[in-house]
Amino acid sequence: MSRAAQLLTRSRRLARAPASASASASGLGGAAVPLFWPLNAARMASQNSFRIEYDTFGELKLPNDKYYGAPTGRSTMNFKIGGVTERMPTPVIKAFGILKRATAEANQDYGLDPKLANAIMKTADEVAEGKLNDHFPLVVWQTGSGTQTIINVNEAV
Repeated sequence: MSRAAQLLTRSRRLARAPASASASASGLGGAAVPLFWPLNAARMASQNSFRIEYDTFGELKLPNDKYYGAPTGRSTMNFKIGGVTERMPTPVIKAFGILKRATAEANQDYGLDPKLANAIMKTADEVAEGKLNDHFPLVVWQTGSGTQTIINVNEAV
């Protein structure tokens, strides 16, 4: 569960993806799985120190104390090169935190719910300050566009 989502769950229920946003609807085959599954205490507690996340490839067991989701978990499995010493550099993660904060501020000016904007800004500040570095496990060796890292940032924030 993302940090911002944790901050919001106290005051509002997170929306699920529409039924059309599924693996089957996208033409990728497989079972219809929502693209976003909000976590709740029952789901998180059901696996002791793990939780189950779903994506178009099925379910994946992830550490309960990490904010990233199935795509990042799969990326760590598929790109087992480099190890801890070759993780994404901290300044890159910090820059993403600064960018996410600025984006939330701008979108609040254009109508983003203030509670959501504030939760995103608070979390983005924590990312920029390095408080959430353990939630960014990916190495620099991935696709040239860095898509996995962008997804990881979106999941964590």
